[in-house]
Amino acid sequence: MDDTLTFQSKLGEALEKRREWIDRERMSQLKDEFRVFQSSFTGLYKVLLKKGILHEDPYKHEEKIGEIQTPPESPFVESEKIEQMSIRLSKFESQLDFLVNYYQFSVDFLSMERIKRIVGLTKYFAWTQLNSSSQNTNTRALSDLIGLVKGGNDPLSIGLVADALQHLEKSTKDTLLLLKEIADFHRENYKSELRYRVMGSLKFDPSTVIARKDETLRQVKRKFVEAMADRPFYPELIEETLREDYSGEGEKLRDEVLKKLAVVEDKPKQQKREISFKAILMEALRILAALNFTLDDAQRKLQENSDTLESAKNGFWDKLGRLVRQMMNRPPEEIIYEVDFMDSATGVEKPGELKFTAFIQGVERKAKTLAAINNRTSSGYKRLESATEEQLQETLSKNIEELQTIHKSMSALDLFFKSEAPREERDRMRGIKPELTAIKNGIVKANQKRHEYIAQKEELEQMKRLGIRSEDV
Repeated sequence: MDDTLTFQSKLGEALEKRREWIDRERMSQLKDEFRVFQSSFTGLYKVLLKKGILHEDPYKHEEKIGEIQTPPESPFVESEKIEQMSIRLSKFESQLDFLVNYYQFSVDFLSMERIKRIVGLTKYFAWTQLNSSSQNTNTRALSDLIGLVKGGNDPLSIGLVADALQHLEKSTKDTLLLLKEIADFHRENYKSELRYRVMGSLKFDPSTVIARKDETLRQVKRKFVEAMADRPFYPELIEETLREDYSGEGEKLRDEVLKKLAVVEDKPKQQKREISFKAILMEALRILAALNFTLDDAQRKLQENSDTLESAKNGFWDKLGRLVRQMMNRPPEEIIYEVDFMDSATGVEKPGELKFTAFIQGVERKAKTLAAINNRTSSGYKRLESATEEQLQETLSKNIEELQTIHKSMSALDLFFKSEAPREERDRMRGIKPELTAIKNGIVKANQKRHEYIAQKEELEQMKRLGIRSEDV
């Protein structure tokens, strides 16, 4: 009895330390891994949409998500492949967005049931075994669709797909390991609760607990319904607890539990983790690079809005002007819109001219530049890898400024088209609010990384001025 009480005391202390350590060390890692996972999948998904292999789900933004749920996994006939995969990949993207942006990453929130849901979502596609002979319907179909991209003659798209798949495979392995750590904690915490709330009030004959396992389990279950009705009943964990407390190898099993829960520092205190300032800048650039598809989507919608608006201008002089330009082999006349720009410093709108054609062409160029950065096999990405910190910081600042200008102009155009379109054409105007939000969030996150880089560099310089070595801290 004394041994049991001593073990329970040690177990409670080990569980509390483990909980704090997981919340402090592992949860941020898990969320970062899922950000990489989400970004990689979104890049892959956008390529499939852009190549016309998949279709956008028209009901995507109408779906309300309250909890993680895997999309459909049922078989479908070959003729339904495109339709079904268009829907399923769209739902999968929405679920990832909900997980990354709305889930709480803490031990208390990520219960065993929620971990089970997350694991199911992570394994929805077999990223570590993505091939056309897979037994999984969705994996097999996705592999076929990706094969259409790889078999094409667009090296940029092929590179983006290869890079995304590489990240998805690695992230899958890393996230599943982290989720297992959290699940293992919950298993031991469940068994600890079981000992306090159920086992403590039961009288067992130690010599028959294991020999008459079925009878013992029935006894435990009756008490469990009274004392732990708020928790699921896991027979395998009940059996583990009984073996640890009553079997001949119980002492060894209990020692293994405490050893597994023990928090071990990854590195000795005297070894200060070396900060890679360059890695911070590269991460910030990758955040911006992921916006290439968003820019493409936004400029395409704005172009459609402009086409709709310009088609309404079909008077005699408009037709004559276009005819004269065609006869003289001149390019189409530059479209200029009078829009209201929001001054971020004062919050006041200021009218100004926007050369629409030139602007759209500039956005297209920027999207291609970001796409190259997003492709680890491209020459643009390799140039960044070999660049100095100063060059990377300059490139990051330039891209942030350019995207801020693009966001400002797109916001002005979005309002302009909504207000200037003829009443009969307003239903055809396409809003870009989701794209504007994504661009703004990307800029904010990249800016945070830039400020993190500057702060850490300044801290290091301050330490040097004071004669403090980083390895002494």
